Amino acid sequence: MNAVIGSIVENLRTIKIVYEPTLEIFKGDRTNTGDAKEYTVNDFVQSYLTNDYKVKKGKIYSLESESANIDCVVLAPNHPSLMTPIREIILAEGVFCAIEVKPDISSLAKKSEFSRGLNQIKTVKNLKRKISKIETKIGKTNPKPDYFNKIPAAIFSQKSADFPKIIEHLRKKVENKELKIDELPDLIFSIDKGVLFYCPFFKHTHYYNNLDEVQKLMFDEAAFMHIHSEDKHIHLILFLIVVLNFEKPFTPMTDFFIKKYLNMTDIKIRFEFTPLNLDKLNVDLNPGLEEAILKQLNHGKKNP
Repeated sequence: MNAVIGSIVENLRTIKIVYEPTLEIFKGDRTNTGDAKEYTVNDFVQSYLTNDYKVKKGKIYSLESESANIDCVVLAPNHPSLMTPIREIILAEGVFCAIEVKPDISSLAKKSEFSRGLNQIKTVKNLKRKISKIETKIGKTNPKPDYFNKIPAAIFSQKSADFPKIIEHLRKKVENKELKIDELPDLIFSIDKGVLFYCPFFKHTHYYNNLDEVQKLMFDEAAFMHIHSEDKHIHLILFLIVVLNFEKPFTPMTDFFIKKYLNMTDIKIRFEFTPLNLDKLNVDLNPGLEEAILKQLNHGKKNP
């Protein structure tokens, strides 16, 4: 265990205390109770960013629209200190990511905190912004869709419904046209259940490169990646890894060096992948899938 991992274990203790059930006498004081949970997450995120990143709370403004109020908005180094005597203004072009804090998303009902969080995230994903970056050779030969110019958005929770249930819930919302595939959260995090990462263009993420040839055919489009462990502090590490790998709204000269302290070669984590469109798992509807499966099986026979 290195110092960064140790700090995460200590931070988990603090988060657990703040997320404990509110004393009966203070249950009516929802504002202060909610603020405490938000500030704890904000402080946690800020601790693992460099000093030129700032964590704020509020609406995000673009040239054309604005988001709902967001609990944790991470400003990139290119964001100006835009203030008036009344407020601090957050501009979409300088936002690294947006995190909505929902302590308990166990319920998926229409008026649940999870549903409210989805609606807040939707307002963030619908903000339009133009990002100027230095184009690399890889970028020229394999350009990413405009989706990656959107603000990465996440939901942070202590408890959640099982992720397969959440995936099915989101799938139905897309099928019923309540949400578009580019309006879903990039990340749903639960201290209890782990990390659920989503991308409508999964083959353009660096996670895609770790898949085998069969998986690449099944999860090249809109797909979910569930990463989890038996240890809660590992879940916080996974959360940080995913957040620190979000697309930046500018071209950085260097990456977050703290990421090397988060490398986990001696622990057990599990990966589970699920496509948004279940037809991707059907050999009759996914060209090349059957051939890739047979090829993989034959290769396994030759190399027992």
